[in-house]
Amino acid sequence: MMPRAVLPWMIVLALASTLRAQTPVPSPPAAAEAIEPDRPDVTNGAHIVHTGQVQLELGGILTRAGAREHNFGSPITARIGVAKWIEARIATDGLLSLADGQSRATGFGNVQLAAKLRLWADPDGEALLSILPGVTLPTANAEKGLGSGDADYSAALLTGVDLGRRGHLDVNYGFGAIGGGAGRPHFTQHLASASANLTIDKWSPYVELYAFSKLAPDAGAVTAVDAGAIYTLNPSMAVDAGLQFGISQAAPGFAAFAGFSFSVGHSRDKGSRTVVTSAFPRVRGQD
Repeated sequence: MMPRAVLPWMIVLALASTLRAQTPVPSPPAAAEAIEPDRPDVTNGAHIVHTGQVQLELGGILTRAGAREHNFGSPITARIGVAKWIEARIATDGLLSLADGQSRATGFGNVQLAAKLRLWADPDGEALLSILPGVTLPTANAEKGLGSGDADYSAALLTGVDLGRRGHLDVNYGFGAIGGGAGRPHFTQHLASASANLTIDKWSPYVELYAFSKLAPDAGAVTAVDAGAIYTLNPSMAVDAGLQFGISQAAPGFAAFAGFSFSVGHSRDKGSRTVVTSAFPRVRGQD
């Protein structure tokens, strides 16, 4: 027979053990999502920057447009998460430098105002189809050949699909009314691009094929392929680098580029985790 003095303690221990078994153990906080940059390629993803976040992208590109023609651009873009379905964007070509072996023109490039709007989302609210309308303000010096001196108006449809557990494919179709410059009327421009990437730990190598119908009123179609990699430093920072090679006769033969992307602020989207994305038009010295 169990001694009476021991019985109460056995009951207390049994109740404590039962309470511990029924008390839910708090789950560890969800890990921040990996960065999903669109740069350095031409193709943009459908993803919308989370509400309350500001994403900044900085880059540089050196283009060999001809035997003695070398161009440099330093694009900068800010993306602002306004709501779950829209982000505001302001971008600039940054400092431009065009050299043809005999002369050099340097100055500030154009400024683009745009917004990315989510048209269709999955059950978790992640954008599957977005549209990116924008207007380019002619702030670049047309007399130096840094721009046309006319405003451009464009829009692009953005979508993507996962390829297995690690792969992803983004596809864009864009169209615009591009200023002809020198008093010439605007001309219609079409863009088609596809970019495939593979996520391997913190690395994301990619390859892209893109084509513009033309970049100037009397120019031919531009088709090029570029490849590179993005390295995630942490959930809010990433660096990238890559090379581009022209395919069509009108495309620059070679370009090298690199950039840095980061975000500030915290997402105010309910149930979301911190997501950093990076996308902006890359200056290729072709305008």
